[in-house]
Amino acid sequence: MNNLSRVCLFLVVVSLMLTFTSHAALIKGKTTVSSGAIAGIVVTAYPAEALTFDGPAPHSSKATADDGLFSLELPGGRYYLFAEGDQLFAFYGRNPITVPEEGLSDVNLLLTPDNLPVPGDPTTLVTGIAGTVSLDGQPVQGAIVTVYPDLSSQLKGMGLGMAAPTDEQGYFELPLTVGTYYLVVRVRQNGQMAGPLKAGDLFGYLAGNPLLINEGDPARVHIPLIEVPEKVSRHAANLFGNTSISGLVLDQKGEPVAGLQVLLYEDSMMLNRPLYVSQKTAADGRYQLSFPKGGHYYLA
Repeated sequence: MNNLSRVCLFLVVVSLMLTFTSHAALIKGKTTVSSGAIAGIVVTAYPAEALTFDGPAPHSSKATADDGLFSLELPGGRYYLFAEGDQLFAFYGRNPITVPEEGLSDVNLLLTPDNLPVPGDPTTLVTGIAGTVSLDGQPVQGAIVTVYPDLSSQLKGMGLGMAAPTDEQGYFELPLTVGTYYLVVRVRQNGQMAGPLKAGDLFGYLAGNPLLINEGDPARVHIPLIEVPEKVSRHAANLFGNTSISGLVLDQKGEPVAGLQVLLYEDSMMLNRPLYVSQKTAADGRYQLSFPKGGHYYLA
């Protein structure tokens, strides 16, 4: 290879490296527990197209220092974020998130213990799940545990099924056939079974997801919850992406209607689960709905 060929090859390689780097986005934030920042935490990411979380994450950060700060470089796209440390775990409540080319900052990952005590053997359940739901170590009554068979719904919506609301001890049972499942817990202050979570609602994700259920051997789990922060309401304009729609919901007389949710669909029939759901309209009928990218959509 002559010198000119070597120079040309070098320039091509450098160009490719610069092209790759230019498409990388930086996520920056902080890992915390209830008492403050936490060291030794690794933040990981799976692409939103992932079919399972059963396996090493393709992207991971360096372990956090005492200040809990982390940074993670990712190609622009949509991702599920996790954080793990010594007997600590977090699933980012806004998953999957859209990572624009300019990156994201102020991402806070609140970790909870992943070694909490599980309930004793269930009395009647043969195959399925017996579990406890708690918040800051205290049982949570009325929590709804939803089970998903896979990630096709991005762990949103009604899922495959739900357990009866947890009792005063935070206990639930859920009969299931043999298989692998994902468990998510939601507690809405308004008592509703569906809809986006708002500030003050509770959310939980089983650190052991995906959970394998065997015949005649009920799985026993403990799912800690976290409270949805106030910034979910404040950041409605970019909660699910940097593209947004805002407007007013009016009745036939032109008067504003409060307490309604606006739904965004990709199909004109609007029969399937909506892609995104707004917070309830304010007293003036105003709504704001964010999503990852532009396109042709239908509102209801």
